Amino acid sequence: MTTHGTSERPSEVVLEPLRHHLRHASGEFWIGPGWYHLALRCHEALVAEFPAYELLAVKQKWAALTIQAFPRPWTPNGADWTSAEATRLRVVTAEFNRLSRTVCENCGRPGSLRTTRYLHLTLCDDCETSVPPGGLWRATP
Repeated sequence: MTTHGTSERPSEVVLEPLRHHLRHASGEFWIGPGWYHLALRCHEALVAEFPAYELLAVKQKWAALTIQAFPRPWTPNGADWTSAEATRLRVVTAEFNRLSRTVCENCGRPGSLRTTRYLHLTLCDDCETSVPPGGLWRATP
C-alpha cells in the first residue's frame, strides 16, 4: 500500500511468487501497486487449491483486478482439469475481482469506480486527480 503523502510504493518484488506460475516467463503484470497485495493473496489462495496452476494474465479490466489462470498447465489433449476444478478456480479469482472494486489501484486505500476518463479505473479521491488519463501501470521483471 502506498503511504499517503509520500512517493513510497510497494515493490514489484512482492509479485515474484506469481512469476513461477506464468505460462510465458516474459509475461508482465498490468496492475497498479495498490492491487499488488490482492494479486498476491489470490495467488496464495490458488496455490492452496491448485499447487501447479498456470497463470495466463494479471491485469486491470473494466476497473477491476482480472486474474486469468488454469488449474494446471494446459496440454493439447484437453483432459487437463475437471469442470468442477475450473469452476472452483473461477470462484477464487472472482472473489478478488470483487474485492478490487473497492480498493484504489494506485495506492491501495478505499476506492471506487471512476468514469472521468476513457479508461475506467478504481481509484480513491486523491488518486483520481493525480493518475494520468491512461492510468496503466506495469510491473516488469
